[in-house]
Amino acid sequence: MVKKKLYIFIGSAIATSLIYLMVAAKPISPEFTLKTLWTLNLDDTSPRTAQAETIKETPIPFVLGNLYGYISPDGALIDKRSLQPNQLISITPKLVSVINPIPDTITIESRVSHTPILVKDASGYPFLVLDRIFVIGKDQDSISCISDSGTVRWNYCVSSPITALACNLDNILVGTLDGNLYLLNSEGDLIYTFQPGGSRLSIILGVALASDSSKIALISGIDKQRFILLGKAGQTYKVIHHQFLNTDYRRQVIIKFAQNNQYVLFEGKANLSVFDGLKKRMYEIPIDKPIQALEALEKTNKVFVMAGAENQKQLIALSLPNKKLLTSSFVSPESFIYSYADQLILGSGSVITSFIVEK
Repeated sequence: MVKKKLYIFIGSAIATSLIYLMVAAKPISPEFTLKTLWTLNLDDTSPRTAQAETIKETPIPFVLGNLYGYISPDGALIDKRSLQPNQLISITPKLVSVINPIPDTITIESRVSHTPILVKDASGYPFLVLDRIFVIGKDQDSISCISDSGTVRWNYCVSSPITALACNLDNILVGTLDGNLYLLNSEGDLIYTFQPGGSRLSIILGVALASDSSKIALISGIDKQRFILLGKAGQTYKVIHHQFLNTDYRRQVIIKFAQNNQYVLFEGKANLSVFDGLKKRMYEIPIDKPIQALEALEKTNKVFVMAGAENQKQLIALSLPNKKLLTSSFVSPESFIYSYADQLILGSGSVITSFIVEK
């Protein structure tokens, strides 16, 4: 299944880890601190709640262990539900779908409409982005766009299994196992295709699409792996920058744009790689644990990295392009980070905490 990778890292942990996080935080820059805005304990028998109908702002989705739901921007619990073993979830601020493996029917709940959207004879898995609904075929070699009534608006088949996806309001970007890149418009029409090549094995390991589709970033190949940045040139795209990497990933690689699409961030071997598209310069920020999630605060140069292995985690705050502001260690078998306006949301165990940046 192609899981929702752009928005939430699924997880859970012990509640005391957040206390440890605040105690163990080591600010590297004295001008930077994280201030707690609110805290919500999902185990609380009488938490502060809010009705979805009364919340005008976009709700904050969460998945934490076997719990999922929504929180208001001021920390009130809107909805909390449980996942059953082996169930899969795709969730956005507006849509959520919980399915069993290889479902016959996909049910999608909307925060806007109280009527569930049913996708019958789905033969695949949901991929939700904001208020858009896609279904990845069960063989992972096709993608369908679904209407609000549950019907298929369009379907596009690719040459081999899908290995990477990115989406904005206008386009969807698809990378495949055989090293092909497809850019589709909102009607499912192919508007650009690309084959990076240059490696012994062709595969697209990660893709990112600028919010205005002006740039495409990707990690491709095995032996050797390559970073490529494409820029729009009329009706097509051209290579702005490419370089071989010292990585040897055999899995999907985290890659995303930040700060108005100026920077591209992606996993390095023992670092976070940051490419400045304006200066055409690559920066490498040492991070000694595997990167699990990246979140950038809107309209700022502040980025948060969650890294770790097994129970030992780190929350790292950065100022782009390459300044470390804070490193905080905490204990958590699973966790998530999520950015919302000027808030950083951190989930661990039964506790979800919102932080805001103070200078």
